[in-house]
Amino acid sequence: MALPEFSSAQPDNAPPRSVAPPLPAAALRRLPALHDESRLALRRAGLMTRAVPAAGSLLVLGTLADMFGGGSLAPAFAWSVLVCAGVAAVLLSHLRAASVFRDLPGSTADMRAILLYLGLAWGAGAFLALAPTPALIVAFAAIPTLMLGLMLGDMPAILAFAAPVLAASLAALLLRCGSMMGAGVLLALGCAIALLAWRRTRIGIPAALFTISGLR
Repeated sequence: MALPEFSSAQPDNAPPRSVAPPLPAAALRRLPALHDESRLALRRAGLMTRAVPAAGSLLVLGTLADMFGGGSLAPAFAWSVLVCAGVAAVLLSHLRAASVFRDLPGSTADMRAILLYLGLAWGAGAFLALAPTPALIVAFAAIPTLMLGLMLGDMPAILAFAAPVLAASLAALLLRCGSMMGAGVLLALGCAIALLAWRRTRIGIPAALFTISGLR
């Protein structure tokens, strides 16, 4: 009994099929690390880009604080010089990062240090630029903290600015105004802003809310 002949599904004149070699296990294990590195690089680049409009917003808010804060002229002028120096440092750091893109980790560390200085300088305004009015001091601390919390998209940078601002403003509320209620309100607002900033950096907020003024 003759065995049946099975013809191949591929014609004789068809080109040979190329079989892609499987990825090595080492490359597969490297994929999560590469993904994390890419996400970190994007977050650093985003911080360097968003810090410029954030510094611009501080400049506008500082002008309003000088005009309507009710502080003495000489201390308010000294405070304005401190804030302007921090804004200029942000711009210089951004230009340096744009020209030396490979040093992105170092530029990010510099920007966070500058934001820490800006937080210290801004917090000093609660003593130098404002009258001892609890509502003014609360707004002076909460508004820029909220704006930078939404704009920067980097939690270490947000904390570098917000921590000294809130600490100095709480001290001003207690020492200059003796307002426990104002301090409690500012603490509650600080916790809410911190939660909102954390959610913004973790899962993002719809882009439509941040298209104005280049927030995204």
